Amino acid sequence: MIKDCANKLIALTVLLLCFNNAISGQTQGKIDTILCPPRILIIEYPELSKVKTDNYEEGFFKTISCISDTAAIVIHCGNMVNLPFTNFTNKTITSEFLLDKDIRSVRGYYIQNGRKKYFREDNYKKYSINVLYDHVDSENLDYYERIFNNIKIQEDEDYTK
Repeated sequence: MIKDCANKLIALTVLLLCFNNAISGQTQGKIDTILCPPRILIIEYPELSKVKTDNYEEGFFKTISCISDTAAIVIHCGNMVNLPFTNFTNKTITSEFLLDKDIRSVRGYYIQNGRKKYFREDNYKKYSINVLYDHVDSENLDYYERIFNNIKIQEDEDYTK
């Protein structure tokens, strides 16, 4: 009887540890502050990511390749680009939001190899900042939505001094 209870306790402990690791693995993120003079953009993204920055005369693109789930986040700061970045051919738009021509957000999905892949593009035209995610699986969609819903853009106090 005691041996049976001990085995059940060990099994329950292992199960709880696995559950805890699964939850914490999905929510672990890195917070980055990106300078987009005269503003800064604050964003969280998955800890296991590869980051590449490509500069051009009027700004830069920062591409974050999320290793754990093959999703990509792209941040653009600058001018002289054609918007939207996303090619909507063969994609289904599920929502589009426009706030006084200053902020535009488009969400949707497409089918790749029989699976839905989600995208979102937010254009903060007033600030010349654009962010998008692409190639997101349905099981990770809430996580990436939370990331984008929590993006902060604020004045860079050091720039205005």
